[in-house]
Amino acid sequence: EFRGALKAVQGKPVDWRAAADAPFTTNVEAAGITPLPGQLTGDGDLLLLDPAQNNSFRLLNRALAEGASLRFSPSSAGRDGRWVIAGADQTKAQAWITDLFVHAERVPPASMPNAVPAPARVALYKAAPGNIDQGWTEWLLDTHGFKYTLITPADLHAGNLIAKFDVVLVASQSLGGGGRGGRGGGAGGPGGVVDTTNQRAEDSLRVGAFDDFVRAGGTLVAWNQGATAAAAALHLPVRNVVSGLARKDYFTGGSIMQVIVDTTHPVMSGMPGRADAFVFNSPVFTTLDGFEGSVIAKYPNDGPILRSGYLVGQKYMQGLAAALDVKHDRGHVILIAFQPQWRGQSTGTFRVVFNSVFFGGQVAAQARGAPGFWSAPTLGTER
Repeated sequence: EFRGALKAVQGKPVDWRAAADAPFTTNVEAAGITPLPGQLTGDGDLLLLDPAQNNSFRLLNRALAEGASLRFSPSSAGRDGRWVIAGADQTKAQAWITDLFVHAERVPPASMPNAVPAPARVALYKAAPGNIDQGWTEWLLDTHGFKYTLITPADLHAGNLIAKFDVVLVASQSLGGGGRGGRGGGAGGPGGVVDTTNQRAEDSLRVGAFDDFVRAGGTLVAWNQGATAAAAALHLPVRNVVSGLARKDYFTGGSIMQVIVDTTHPVMSGMPGRADAFVFNSPVFTTLDGFEGSVIAKYPNDGPILRSGYLVGQKYMQGLAAALDVKHDRGHVILIAFQPQWRGQSTGTFRVVFNSVFFGGQVAAQARGAPGFWSAPTLGTER
């Protein structure tokens, strides 16, 4: 009876020859699966967007392109952080909400006394040559309407990045001459760059440009092998506990792990308290003496960590850090020890990248981790 009552989902398919960028909607059943309609509630001049919805960022980028301004309202009792749009045309905003299936709220300015301006000068680093992960990051930013600048080693040679940018993104790659960066763990080591005097000098120059940028107040965001490279190159007070471990002792490959998230931190706004994250030979961090900042995601102390895939050596992950906000002189380094945008598939962690794009200036300055979220576990000799 139950099966008999079910009706096949059917929609209006799109001709693939006319919509090469919409492959799912060429199928009649897939075309019938649609989100809930967008909704706008409340009253006021400000538009409040929930970062839990990836399309919120498409909307805010459309608003910025039309001359609106962006602020961030930090988490408070009963509500996580929100992105706040001021100066958006109300008619256009309603059309965007409908088009993007976004749920948004209008509020008066007086209700957002703690909202701070968000920076919009963003760069994505492309080494020479670039790599696949950096290319996928371009795709992610482009498809969600972000305005950014591609920078290359020539820009690092020119120096003074802080005069042009507030945030620089580094995908899973090295900061120096290598395209791929160091392996995260399990047969770790350098990324295969020929170690010559000229290459060492070039690497030192590039790393110095990143270091100067952060020390002057900028934010460097790096994930996976990029996080491994940034932590080592900038001599941050963190340690990758799985570096150099043999595959028989620790191995993940490409797998999905469970992480516990500090949702009060701006970078993690909109994330659930427990989330799935994709790892691929990723680092696993702990903090060292002198660490200033916040651990903003960690692996569970108890119970299974693996959600799908492979894991040998769970003990090397238990209770350790999966993402950190590291204070470095006047600036910040966001280390994300997983792949938040893996080949355009890990949609549940896209917002970690999106939030990070605007994590500079006053947004970064006012960020605080949740008290008691992290305490560095005692590591035995095996870790």
